[in-house]
Amino acid sequence: MKKNNLLNFISILALLLSSQILAETGTAGYTPDSWWPSEWGADDQLGALNRLDAAKVLQAASLIKHGTIYDMTRVYSEDMPLFSLTPQARKFTLSIPGAPSWGPLGKNKLAWNEEFISGHLGQDGTQFDALCHMGTVLGKAGDLNGIRYYNGHSHADIGSGRGFSKLGVEHVTPIFTRGVLIDIAAYKGRMLERSEEFSLDDIKAALKKQGLSEQDIKPGDALFYHTGWGSLWGKDNAKFNSGTPGMSDKAGDWVVDKKVLLVGTDNWAVEAIPGPDLDNFAPNHQKFLVENGIYIMENLDFSSLIEAKVYEFAFVFGAMPIKGATGSPGRPFAIR
Repeated sequence: MKKNNLLNFISILALLLSSQILAETGTAGYTPDSWWPSEWGADDQLGALNRLDAAKVLQAASLIKHGTIYDMTRVYSEDMPLFSLTPQARKFTLSIPGAPSWGPLGKNKLAWNEEFISGHLGQDGTQFDALCHMGTVLGKAGDLNGIRYYNGHSHADIGSGRGFSKLGVEHVTPIFTRGVLIDIAAYKGRMLERSEEFSLDDIKAALKKQGLSEQDIKPGDALFYHTGWGSLWGKDNAKFNSGTPGMSDKAGDWVVDKKVLLVGTDNWAVEAIPGPDLDNFAPNHQKFLVENGIYIMENLDFSSLIEAKVYEFAFVFGAMPIKGATGSPGRPFAIR
């Protein structure tokens, strides 16, 4: 096992083991205030997508002045970084059976090819987290009634080995909204390091450097931030997978207060991993997805936006409506 993978495995395994011990003894350290029912009612499955109304769509459309499209997607390939807690735990494999797959048929002898893809399709590469991706264990280990998701849904009620009956990614409507990119790496003058947190003050300063302020972040926005970690993609996959820089817990609280629709970044987490508080694993994932219905996008490519110094744009994304899935690949892009 390579050194970076080993460090990643050991640090995250320690977190998982400590959490398991706490859960088994019934003394879990996480005791949240009840986060359900949501502000949109006990039956809601859309979460922050409720903030995407006609006025928000028109606001995003008004940002399109030049007709330039900026691709924010990484290429899906077998050699892309695949996050895992253990070596080779995730795979992404594309196979094209036959040569060709079918044909020739007809007098015109038409032939065609088809692919078979296997792997963690909804959680590999550039991906979008559905609201059933993360939950919080409020009871003892093995008690499925004690695992709670957005709007208080329990795993016993909505989860199964064949997908989720509620909160699956098929409920995510197409997204067309205002996007804002915060270039934290440019403000720092460098790529952030593994486990490095940036603060709310850093966010405010980075916005100011771009000619924006925290008041420019509006409800229903898609908020993105660039750490520079994505520059490792395809060049040093082991380091990319070893951990992440990310926003602090308090910065995450600020994001919640801003009532954004989603948060996206150039690595695989919206917090520092391993973080400074080893008793509090991935807190922003928890507060965004589980408690507030704010969606997450990861492994985005901001290079074309940053090169053009475009920080405000119309953002477009459509999740694949895979019934009961915890996430989706896709082709997010910006238009200016």
